[in-house]
Amino acid sequence: VQCRCPLVRGRVSAAAAAGPAQSGILVDREVVSLFLHFTVNPKPRVEFIDRPRCCLRGKECSINRFQQVESRWGYSGTSDRIRFSVNKRIFVVGFGLYGSIHGPTDYQVNIQIIHT
Repeated sequence: VQCRCPLVRGRVSAAAAAGPAQSGILVDREVVSLFLHFTVNPKPRVEFIDRPRCCLRGKECSINRFQQVESRWGYSGTSDRIRFSVNKRIFVVGFGLYGSIHGPTDYQVNIQIIHT
């Protein structure tokens, strides 16, 4: 796993570490290392990548399928899609998946970026 958690700055850093720490993606030693990185000074050396991605410059744009995410939503069995077109080269640098309002559950998803 190539985690860049040490790059998270400010008050959100402990919250940002909680997700990976509780996900089971990291082994116990990595969780402790991440915790120490965010809580002690001087900061210990970490196994995670501590330099930002390079070559991504320009304006960042966030696209949301829904204007609000507070109401319930059903699944009809069809694929969910966001379609957009651009007139210059772009980089997709992330995406978000949101789960059930009824608590943790497992999902099987297939993420595709289709260039047409």
